[in-house]
Amino acid sequence: MMLVLKNVSRQFNNVKVLKDLNVEFKSGLNFIVGPSGSGKSTLLKIISGMDKGYEGQVFYRGNSLKEFSEKELNDYYYNTVGFIWQDFQLINHLSVEDNVKVVLELSDLSNEEKNKKVTAILKRLAIDGLAKKNVAQLSGGQKQRVAIARALVKDPEIIIADEPTGALDKKSSALIMNALKRIAKERLVIVVTHDKSLIDNESNCFTLNGGKIVQTASGASGKVVATKNKLVNPKLSFGSAFSLGGKNFKGLFMKFGMSALILMLSSYFLLLNISGTVVNEQENILNELVEAKGNSLRDINIFSSVMGAGGTDGNDTNKPNLDIEQDVSEVLKKYQDDPRVEFFAPMDVVNNMTVNIDGLVKDYKVENSNNAPIINEIIEGRVPKSDGREVAVPKLFVEKAGLKPSDVIGKTINIEGMAYDWSSGQPQEVKVKLDNLTIVGVIDTKASYSDPNYGKMEFEFEDSFIYGLDSAKELRVQKNASQENVSFMMRVKDIKDIMPIVDELNKVGITPMGQFESVSDILRINDTTKEQSGAITVIISAIAVVVTIAVVLINAILRKREFAILKINGYSKGSIFNLNVVENLLIAIASIVIFVAASPVINSLSNKIFSMSVSGGKSMITGVAIILVQGIVMGIISALITSGIKIENNIMTGDR
Repeated sequence: MMLVLKNVSRQFNNVKVLKDLNVEFKSGLNFIVGPSGSGKSTLLKIISGMDKGYEGQVFYRGNSLKEFSEKELNDYYYNTVGFIWQDFQLINHLSVEDNVKVVLELSDLSNEEKNKKVTAILKRLAIDGLAKKNVAQLSGGQKQRVAIARALVKDPEIIIADEPTGALDKKSSALIMNALKRIAKERLVIVVTHDKSLIDNESNCFTLNGGKIVQTASGASGKVVATKNKLVNPKLSFGSAFSLGGKNFKGLFMKFGMSALILMLSSYFLLLNISGTVVNEQENILNELVEAKGNSLRDINIFSSVMGAGGTDGNDTNKPNLDIEQDVSEVLKKYQDDPRVEFFAPMDVVNNMTVNIDGLVKDYKVENSNNAPIINEIIEGRVPKSDGREVAVPKLFVEKAGLKPSDVIGKTINIEGMAYDWSSGQPQEVKVKLDNLTIVGVIDTKASYSDPNYGKMEFEFEDSFIYGLDSAKELRVQKNASQENVSFMMRVKDIKDIMPIVDELNKVGITPMGQFESVSDILRINDTTKEQSGAITVIISAIAVVVTIAVVLINAILRKREFAILKINGYSKGSIFNLNVVENLLIAIASIVIFVAASPVINSLSNKIFSMSVSGGKSMITGVAIILVQGIVMGIISALITSGIKIENNIMTGDR
């Protein structure tokens, strides 16, 4: 026997809808009739394999449907049974031929063979002229014939029709029934209906009422359906997935296009984070604050002695008041090789200088400022090393001498001038001389000061010569000062390292000087900005993830019926997985095209709205990679959702 039910019962909420049914379906045209609510649709779901929650057994060629594995059930849907539904269950965005061909995508036929089979079945049902039309444009009778063509094209052994004429006029109903009668001569056809007028003398009829089934008419049987010689292992290859995915993209262009646009925007937000744009923006804020204060903000001055204002208490003894005296020799040794320090500069000065540069300058009088050396930035070359006889000279000095930095670097300079000898406790002016120093750099010596009355003022010093440590020690010998306890300035590479170094110095009893209050204020602002940037990063990332998930969920929900149609025609979870991944890859490709084409506009808007943008080849490649990864993830999530769709919940049938 083809299909046999033995002692089949089904109940819902303790109410038995079917009671101990025993039926055999052999061949030919078989009607199951009964009033609404008699259990016709419940019986249809059982014999179709959709419902396994019944008591008893349903056998197909001696094999229990209840025991079918998921793969065996997919094989059953593809090779054995074809469905025709009252509301057609066609995929509305596909053409007639593509609705029929969708089941053949699971076969191993060539594309040419698939097209031949589709053309043949459409001709057989006299709808070949509608092949290119979208099914949404067809009449009810035409749609039903498309549904029959889809059921027949895979050459099943059983056709199950659920109220196939319920939505049709009389003329269309007659055409459909004639088609089913012809089909019944070759295979088993089961028609579930409440319309007894469809039954003729050549058909078998089973009446379902009160949960019981009785054969009320016995007509001529069709020929016994032979078992298929070759069963197809239904599987959607990636090639077929791309073919079907492309058709779906075309049919659902607005939906897929909107998904591509949303994916692009989501990926752009992620790119802002991954590329470090948010962090860089925060760093830019810090750099702007530092730049406003100048490079001297990064300077830590370590003095062996600092003189306060003497005689200001009314008792002028003409003696200087030394506020600070400290041994900084060990500090110099400790921080000379510290990776946080950019460079050192001894603070020793020569006043009233007269200089000679070999072949360039002779007896040049340098304007005296009586100011400690200042380094705003290095214009050319470098600062002097600790060892060797080296010096860096001010840009103002070079310019006033009528030279360029490149003219003096590498040249030998001789310096004569005056310095103060404090060895007696009183400042004594002595002559000093440094011969044969090599000029290794030219520095900018501008200094800025803010005055409440006069605003911002800038000064540039011509005598801010920076000596190497060896040269500074030679100078100190001439003015009877310690060669080890040398006052110096060190510039750190990163403003964030200033306060840790200051704390380290304070712990060993050294009092440094610098713009530490301003540094603390800037770092406090930076920490606040960093917290805000971190919050923005979290928000942007959350938005991107939520948007991606929302797109997946919405698409899956809107296409539940479509995937249920595919599953009832033999599409396995693996096939649906392949289709989802391919479709989302196509969406990702479209998103990449939008991203590349629209990136200038997007960056411009992003810059205006968020003060952030990404650009450059590296960012473009990263953006493309993010879109592809998101597309694949979307495909996987979509596949997990859609592969779990219950056919019975999404394929409309009549009353229970």
